[in-house]
Amino acid sequence: MRPSFRMLRRDQFTGHLAQAVIPPLVMIAILMIMLSSILPTSVTAEVLTIDTAINKAGMQRMLTQRIAKSYLLAGQDVAADKAQKQLDASVALFEEHLGELEGFSPTPEITASLQNIRREWNKFRQLAIGNPEHRQALSVIEGGSRLLELCEKNVQLFETYSGEEKGELINISGRQRMLSQRIGMLYVAKSWRVTSESLDKAFEQALSDFDQALKLLTESSLNTAEINQALNEVAAQWEFSRSGFELGESGRYVPFVIQVTTESMLKKMDRITNLYVSIESS
Repeated sequence: MRPSFRMLRRDQFTGHLAQAVIPPLVMIAILMIMLSSILPTSVTAEVLTIDTAINKAGMQRMLTQRIAKSYLLAGQDVAADKAQKQLDASVALFEEHLGELEGFSPTPEITASLQNIRREWNKFRQLAIGNPEHRQALSVIEGGSRLLELCEKNVQLFETYSGEEKGELINISGRQRMLSQRIGMLYVAKSWRVTSESLDKAFEQALSDFDQALKLLTESSLNTAEINQALNEVAAQWEFSRSGFELGESGRYVPFVIQVTTESMLKKMDRITNLYVSIESS
């Protein structure tokens, strides 16, 4: 049986905690392998600066949607093993980043924001690590959206503290990572026939937000030749991918194709975000 973050879970009938016996060193080794192979390249531990803090706080937004997307994919049995690994690794990474940001927090306001995230995260995590069930899908989506909103406010606080145009670009570019996963998550929710009036509107809003932010990034005077080339590649893929998102309008869903597409977009935007981080401050 493959180890996962379900080694600590609440029994649905008794409410007691059940714990599987897995040697700690084995679990750590498994997680290191999972994190290095499944998640974007910017997750390695480091001494935080304000720029890397904005990047990691921004990645927390993405992880909320990636966790929800992975839950929905596993529930539909679409690349279920890979989806479960991504979910477990994303849960581990969110916890790791949250601890790092709590240790770095430069202002009382940011500390209070992180405390709010911690409280909401503890509730969302319990939902996300449960066995994927259709009846719980909407609760997972809504919990991820509440946590996303708190993470969004937290990134804005870090960006304001930075006070540089570079910080704004890191934020916007990092948000594109989140949107790639939110678009994928909402598409997968529709393909699983999760019913909510707000899902269609949220899906269209995410598509529009990605469009607008991509245009804003391409117009930045801080862009290097490497960043411009990378953005052009994203723009070309985005234009091609829009037709796939529109298939759902006819009731024909291709969740595996969209999963592959949004993963590719995530990796490209993660690279671009790190390129913005590497620009020398003015």
